[in-house]
Amino acid sequence: MKGSLKDYHQIIEKFSQAKVGVLGDLIADMYVFGSPNRLSREAPIVVIEYESEELRPGGAANSAHNLAALGASVFPVGVVGDDKEGRLLKEILCRGKVAPEGIFTEPGRETITKTRIFAGDLHTVKQQMARIDRGKAQKIDSSLEKKIFDAIENFSRETSAWIISDYGYGLITDRIREKVKSLFPQRIVVADSRHAAREFGGITAMTPNESEALAFGRDFLSGEDDIFIIGEKILEALNLRTALITRGNKGMLLFERGARPVEIPIVGTEEIVDVSGAGDTVTATFTLALASGASSEQSAHLANFAASVVVMKRGTATCSVDELLQTVTKYFS
Repeated sequence: MKGSLKDYHQIIEKFSQAKVGVLGDLIADMYVFGSPNRLSREAPIVVIEYESEELRPGGAANSAHNLAALGASVFPVGVVGDDKEGRLLKEILCRGKVAPEGIFTEPGRETITKTRIFAGDLHTVKQQMARIDRGKAQKIDSSLEKKIFDAIENFSRETSAWIISDYGYGLITDRIREKVKSLFPQRIVVADSRHAAREFGGITAMTPNESEALAFGRDFLSGEDDIFIIGEKILEALNLRTALITRGNKGMLLFERGARPVEIPIVGTEEIVDVSGAGDTVTATFTLALASGASSEQSAHLANFAASVVVMKRGTATCSVDELLQTVTKYFS
């Protein structure tokens, strides 16, 4: 592992000085908790007795939430609907060092919401029973596009790094994508795109998961399935400085121009609780570390440490500065 414990502590101490923009799909992750009551007479299903519910930031909102938890000043740019989920999401997100001006409320628009139903008895771990998604991919009109474009322009005067969190819901038009890409190389630009990776070339880095990388090999590299070859080709084809591929319980693979691939094993146990949103944590921590002067390899290791914290929590979650420091210190001890 590159660097000493002191090096990593010094990088983390700089997190509070960083200013990072986040462009992308703001998603409300709703968690509904209950206990199994009985079998329904209407169908062969369990009747779940409602106990509570909780909304957490998802998608680009989760990346922004993770940045804020790590102490950075955050400048999110996106849109929510004029509904209960949108109002609550904005309220939760815009606490602390998070600028609210780039989050636009669009009348008549439905906030993208993913509702997960969890059930379990009193002294057992609740398990996810079902997920219900609301909100469809929807192109933005020219008026909203201009607001987003202007927000990027204004925030770029403050920020040293940007995250593009593209879940494919239509927010990122060609014009907006080219605008944020143009911020490189004066600023760090890192993209996490579910379905349009090839559209985000010519920036600092991308952070696909292994499934997305393999899809790239299948669709654009004549069916290539060797992840090491794919990683090198992603750098070349997309003209990137770095590609960080997350691999679940196999850790991560870091590809960097002019260097050999670096395999980064997982930290801690393989008995994880929930991987929901862990990719957002990786992208946020990796970008924040780069913005704080870390090398790509050091940034990848810090992202790996942060991910090891959030996968031990239920649902989309964040890693605090204290949790990250404790995890790094434990690794070196």
